[in-house]
Parts: sequence; structure tokens; C-alpha cells
Amino acid sequence: MAIRMFDMQNGESENPLDRSPTRRPPPRRPRGSVRRPEILATAIELLAEQGLWTLRVADVAKRAGISPATVIYYFGTKHQLFEEAISDADGDFYARLWPELAGIEAPADRIACLIERSSRSEWVLWLDLWAYSRRHPEMLAAERGFHERWCTTIADVVRYGQRHGEFREGDPDGVALRLASLTNGLAVHMVLESHDREEYIEMSIRSAALELGCDLDALREGIARIREGPAASQT
Repeated sequence: MAIRMFDMQNGESENPLDRSPTRRPPPRRPRGSVRRPEILATAIELLAEQGLWTLRVADVAKRAGISPATVIYYFGTKHQLFEEAISDADGDFYARLWPELAGIEAPADRIACLIERSSRSEWVLWLDLWAYSRRHPEMLAAERGFHERWCTTIADVVRYGQRHGEFREGDPDGVALRLASLTNGLAVHMVLESHDREEYIEMSIRSAALELGCDLDALREGIARIREGPAASQT
């Protein structure tokens, strides 16, 4: 018969044979490191498909193969999930764009790169976010972050061109705000399919040429080089 000892502190009995002084429980992986990226990727996918207005936590959970309670465990609320998912999608765009811009020498090609790459970004998400955040103030931080990053990136490229003497002198932040407003408006029509991506690009580079005093054909050539790949933009 196994001898059992009584634990005076916890009021429980134990078998001394079960105790081992060298035994250690296996290290536990932080729960967030396992599930969060999967949930965010699923949320981004579904937001693009369904939009902010109709997507539910249950939809995200079902697609990810987990329970709604697990989603809430990691993100707290539906809006916190949405905000982080949208910020992640925006962050991924700039994680690709900024190094590409840094590798381009010609200022006109940098503007061309901005416009060409923005024509492929997640405009469906951003448009939904603009409308949704008006009724849900808790989403305003994500909307403002999107707007500020886009304007700052444009302004940085404008300053670069001004330093190299290829863009007209002026207020880079003002130029960025006007170009951002233009691209935002054109994106609405692109998403609604009243204009296509090529029209978005052409109208954007026309406006950029007027704002910056640079050659329109140089911007068109820059678009072609960007599409050919990184090596072409260095020539």
C-alpha cells in the first residue's frame, strides 16, 4: 500500500513517491505569442471581405478555428481587435514601402513609387474606417494614425526632392496634405470601380507634377521603372 502524507497547510494528502526534487514543469509559452498573429491575420482578411459594419467576433473566431472567448481574451473588445488589425495592415504597407523608397535615388521616382504602391494598398479597409470611426470614436486613433503616416511619408519625399533641387520650394506638409486628400478621393472611385487603378495613378502624377513643378513624363517613366523592379529605378 502506498503511504500517503497529510499536508497540514492545504488539508490535502499526497503520495511521497510522486514528489521529485529535480522535476520542473515545462516552460509555458505566452499565450499571446501563439494566437495573436493568427487572429489578426484572420481579422484583416474578413474586414476586407465583410467590412467593419457587419463583421462580428464570432465570424473571426469561426474562420480562425477558435472560440469567441479566446478572441476576447487576447483583444478585450471587438473594436480593440479591429483597431489593432487595421494598424497591422497599415504597418505592413509601410514596412515594405519605406525601405523601397530609401533605395531609390531619383526624387521623381520616389514620388512615382509612392503613387504606384498606394494604388495597391488596402483602400477598402481605409474607406470603411473613415466612415465607421465617425460613429465609433474608439476607432479614431487608428484612422488618425493612417492619415498621419500617409501625409508624413509624402512630406518626407517632397523634402528629399527639394533638397536635391528637383521639386519646387514650398511647404512640404501643405503639399502632402493636398496630395493625400487627392489620393484619398481617387481611392473612393477606384474602390467603387468608377475609375480604375491606371486612372488613379495618372491623375495622381498629374497633380504631383503641378504641385512640385516636375516633369510629368519623368513621373510616367518613373512609374514604368518601379513596375520593372528595384534595379530599373536606380538607372
